[in-house]
Parts: sequence; structure tokens; C-alpha cells
Amino acid sequence: MGIGYWDLIGHWSLGIGHFIGNYKIVIKFMLDKLFSPRSVAVIGASRDKQKLGHQVLANILKYGYRGKVYPVNPAAGKILGLKCYRSALEIKGAVDLAVVAVPAAVVPQVLAECGQKKIPSAIVISAGFKEIGGAGAILEAEIKAIAKQYSINLLGPNCLGIMDVVSRLNASFADGMISPGGAAFFSQSGAVGTAMLDWSKQNNFGFSRFISLGNKADISENEILEFLAEDKNTKVILGYLEGFTDGRKFLAVCQKATALKPVIILKAGRTAAGKRAITSHTGALAGQNEVTAAALKQAGAIQVDSLNELFDYARLFASQPLIRGNRLAIVANAGGPSVMATDAVVESGLQLAKLSDSTLKKLKAGLPATAAIHNPVDLVGDARADRFELGLNAVLSDKAVDAALAILTPQTMTEVTKTAEVIVSLSRKYGKTVATSFIGGAKVEPGIKILTTGGVPNFLYPEAGVRAMGAMAGYQRARKLESQKVRMRVVDLKTWKVVGGLLNGGGEQVGWQTAEEILKIYKIPMVKSAVAADAGVAVKLAGKFKYPVVLKVAAKKLLHKTDAGGVLVGLKTAGEVETGFKKLNKIAKKFGGEVLIQPQILGGREIIMGVRRDPQFGPVVMFGLGGIYTEILKDVVFRVAPLDQAESLKMIQEIKAFKLLSGARGEKGVKLAALADMLCKLSELATDFPQIEEVTLNPVLATTKGCLAVDVRIITNYELRIKVKRQNLKVKEN
Repeated sequence: MGIGYWDLIGHWSLGIGHFIGNYKIVIKFMLDKLFSPRSVAVIGASRDKQKLGHQVLANILKYGYRGKVYPVNPAAGKILGLKCYRSALEIKGAVDLAVVAVPAAVVPQVLAECGQKKIPSAIVISAGFKEIGGAGAILEAEIKAIAKQYSINLLGPNCLGIMDVVSRLNASFADGMISPGGAAFFSQSGAVGTAMLDWSKQNNFGFSRFISLGNKADISENEILEFLAEDKNTKVILGYLEGFTDGRKFLAVCQKATALKPVIILKAGRTAAGKRAITSHTGALAGQNEVTAAALKQAGAIQVDSLNELFDYARLFASQPLIRGNRLAIVANAGGPSVMATDAVVESGLQLAKLSDSTLKKLKAGLPATAAIHNPVDLVGDARADRFELGLNAVLSDKAVDAALAILTPQTMTEVTKTAEVIVSLSRKYGKTVATSFIGGAKVEPGIKILTTGGVPNFLYPEAGVRAMGAMAGYQRARKLESQKVRMRVVDLKTWKVVGGLLNGGGEQVGWQTAEEILKIYKIPMVKSAVAADAGVAVKLAGKFKYPVVLKVAAKKLLHKTDAGGVLVGLKTAGEVETGFKKLNKIAKKFGGEVLIQPQILGGREIIMGVRRDPQFGPVVMFGLGGIYTEILKDVVFRVAPLDQAESLKMIQEIKAFKLLSGARGEKGVKLAALADMLCKLSELATDFPQIEEVTLNPVLATTKGCLAVDVRIITNYELRIKVKRQNLKVKEN
């Protein structure tokens, strides 16, 4: 039985798919008092209607909350008819939740009093913390420590608050109350939260719960997501995030949640400018967008790129049954929008359903001769409600159809409201995924209201509806695949000692001999290399390796050998080797390195693969087209470690140049299993040793028989390396 590295240094690591059995019970216990409190204290309640403390108290009283409410204000006798208390400590009864709306400087004292009162949950609405930096960040660290000291579950600070349909609680300063519905929404931005609330009112969209996370000093997206995953009142989870509190923990929680219900995430900060804005807004650390996208996909979440897309997906997922497959039927009274929808079908991973002969007969018999009966079904511009009913009845009853999109443009004969009523009725009758695109303005508005009330989402443009259904089909495909629970590999003690010693002994970039030795230990195949001390040694080695050979400069300070002229290939004679050595030796001396000689591997595809340590998600594996074109083409994909063979093969298949690897124009494909195996081993190496910042194998030559790394670079994190070295000494002392 081996021993894990993290076990040795006393660190707990949560791998993807790994879960602590009692975690769900703990989270439910923690957050029940937050969402369903029997009593609430509003600390900072005010008689001034313009202040947040008044708005919060008024909202709690206005929307039917049935628990006890205690306003806290040392300078007031009564507020909104309720007796005021000088502090939370003066309240005689038990308090489940404190909502804090006082100046930031006073929050530590107030929170300490909540702790002394044994209040288990608190929402700190007050701003002026980490989001302003400096003193604000220090103040946030202080309230975080107080919350930990008294075991207070803290939401915020700098948040809007929460709304909960189940307990009829509006513990926020947002105007209005959410309508009942199946979607839960959490947001790191109060402004995005208020935008979502305003949109929901206009579109008659209902929520189960609404949560503003704020700065996430304590309760983060991880706890909220875990709670909502088990919440029977929530059908779909929506979230806006600017950063992850613990990326690896989020992946584990999200993977569990998406197995139960859809999770749709809008992640901001995809550009450098966006990341700077985030730092000033909430102090969040934004990760690289490609890594975030890969991580969300790996966890089964649906990532959207805009608020508009979030709204679109929310409408479909919250109101309609999950699509059974990917076969879509389009029924319209206009040809142009049908064509646009058809283009979107191909781009969205859907396919046009092939209608059965019996369906075609029904359509042919009931529609005018000018109608198009093959999918998309064109009812022609003069179609009334009865023609829409015939067309939709026919396609929805077809077993080859998984979903339908009805497109309507207002023309002279169009019966907008009657058609909307027909669509709502048929949607309920067949239980299949149905969406509409009533295109226009005032003329179609009455029909859209009927559709919305009836639970059928309408999209301003047909392409948007198709994209939303494509996302739903993608979620269903991912969920139907057997969940890959990747076990955290446990490194054996001998390997841990040997590799750990090699990594901790050198500088930030590991020497090539050390790097080669580490790859050998992890059974990552690499081409033979040797140091050529002088020209004579180079010639002897070339004869031993057999021509042709490659000469290259190995130097820690030289990252791009080819750009510096530090690589010579195709050397076929002793003379060429001798001349080449003299040339490269000058470059090697300039950069403080040495000259290596390798046998040249003929044929094969050049691949790049490696691992880098992401600040939010830990070790992230990269795979793509390699060689000198890597940075130009950037045909690479990412996954969060650890990986298994199946996930590695999925990675390989995702690059644009995959056809070059699988075989194109009669050429034999490379051995994909060997590439996948190498990716798995890299994943293991980076997972086992956190002091590794980056490993790059470029190029890896992939052939029909296997693959070989031609060049390797391993970079370690200085601070982590020193920390781990100290831990190693403690282990040895013990």
C-alpha cells in the first residue's frame, strides 16, 4: 500500500469526482438557517427610507415572511411598528439569521456580538471590504476570522442579500420579490443580480432562490451549488461568477450537481482588461478562460458567454422538459427564418429530424400544395392557427422528432394569439421540448405573453432558440455518458522520495538530465540523448546512435532553441556533426548550457503536451499540435488533472488537426492510445508533485507504433519547492 504525497505533508486535496460522504449533510445543515430561518435580526435597521437597513427590513415584512423579526438600532425605539433593540445581545429569543447593514468599520463588532448571541448565519450587505483593496481587505480578513471563531455561516460582505420563495423571505435591498419558479440563481455581482431580477419580472420568469454572493469571505459558490443540487424546489441552477474560491473543489461539487440537474454558468473576465476590472470590483482572481472553459465542460456545466445567452438558456431549461435526443423539427410560416434556423441547427450540434413517411403523408394531405412538407416544414405565409396545429401535431407525434421550434412572423392572415394557444396546448400534450420564435414587435406581443404564461419559451430570433436547444442536447449527451470517476493516483514512497529530491534540489528550471530522469521514472518514453563534451565525442556518439542525428543546445536560459539557431537536424556525416558542434557550442557557452546529441526520429506527427499549474484549478493538462508552429496555430485543448485514458482520448479528438492524427488521405493514423497514456502519466506527475509549475514536451513525435518525447522542460515553483523541502525534512525527522 503506497502513501500519498499530500498525506505526508498533512494537506487535504479534493480530486474531481471525489466526495466526502457527510459533506452534503453538513452543507444542508449550514444553509437551512440561512434560507429558512425561524427568526431574523436586521442589524442596522433604519427609520430613513433611503438607507439600506430600512429597505431590508421593509422587504422582510412586505412579502409574507412568517418568522420573527428583530430590528437592531441603538438610536431608535420602533421601526415599521416593531420594537428596536440596542444590539443583538439584547434580543431574548433565539435568532437564526442576522442581516447586517452597518458601516464597514462597525461590522467586526456587530459580527462578534452575533457570535456571542450564537446566531448561526449572517448576511453582511455592507460594502467597503476586499473590493476596495488595502484597508478593506484587512477588514474583510478580520470579519472572516470572527465568523470562523464563532462558527457563523457568513454570506458576503458587499452583497445584495437573498430571496427565497420557500420561506417567503426577501432579505435583500432589491426592489420587489421573485415569483415562484424552478430556477435558482447565484451571482457574484449585485448589479448582475438586479439585472436578472428586472429581466425576470418583464418575462414572467420564476425563481426558487436568489443568492448574491458578494466577496465570498466565507460562503462561496461551492457551498451554494452543493445546497442547490439537493434542493427539491430547484430544477436548474444559474450562476454568474468572476472567479472561483477553490477551483478543484468547485469541479468536484459541480460534477455531482450536473448529474442531478443542469448548471449554467456565466464566467466573466475572459480578457486581460476584464481580469483587471474584476480585481477592482471584487478582488477575485480570474483564471485563464481556456482553462475555465475546459474545467466547466469537464464538470458537465454549460458555459454561456453573455447575459443574453444566460437569459435564453434559463427560459428553456426552466420551463421545458429536457430534450430526449438531438433531432429537431422546424415548423414556420416564413421561409427565410427557417433557413436561418437550419444553419443554426448544424452549428449547434443538433440535426434536422428526418420525418417518417406517415408524417409526410399527414402534412401533404392537410397543407396546401405550395407548402414544403420536408423538415423544415413551411406552412406558407397565409397560415392560420389551424395550419400551425396540423403541422405541429404531425411532427410532435413523430417518434423521429425529439423537439420542435415553431417560427411565426406576423402577416395579414396570421392569428397570433390563437396560434400561441395551440402551441401551449400541444407542448403539454406531447411532453417534448418545444420553443418558439415569434418574430416582430407589437403585433406578436400578445402571443408571446400567452406562450410565456403557458411555459413555452419564446426567442426573439430563431437562431437563439436553436442554440439553447443545442446546449440542452449537449448537456443530455454528457449526462448519459457514464461518469468517469478519476481516482487520485497514490505515489509510492520510493518514487516520492526520489523525484521529490530531484525537484527540490535545483533551480526553478530543472536541468535536462534531471528532467529526463524524472520522465524515465514515470515511464514517459523519450528519445535517447547524450552530452557531447567536444566535437570528437559528438562524432563518436553519432556513430553509436546511427545517422542521421540531431544536435541541440540545452540551456536553462534558452527557452526557444530553434529561434536562437540552437537546433541542427538531418546531420548525416562525421564532418557535418563536427561542424555543427562547433557552431552550437558557441551558442551553448553564451547561454551557459551544453550541446546534446540525439538520433533523429524520421516521420511522425509533431505534438505538444504538457502540464501547467493554474492558480484556481491546480494542474491543467494541455494537448495540441506541436513543433515550431505551436504558438502560431494555437491548436490546443485543456483538461484539469487527474485524467484517465478515456478523458485523454477525448482531449486528443478535440483539436482541429485531429484528422491528421487519425489518418487523412490514405495515410495511417498515429497510435492514439500511446498519446493518451503519455497524457495520463503527465497528469500523474503533476498531481503527485505540487512544486512542479510546468512541464512541456515539445515536440512529441507520434507514429503508427507509438510516441517519443524529443524535448522536455520542467519548471518548479520556487516558494512551493522550498516549502516542500522543509516538509520533507520534517517527515525524515519524524
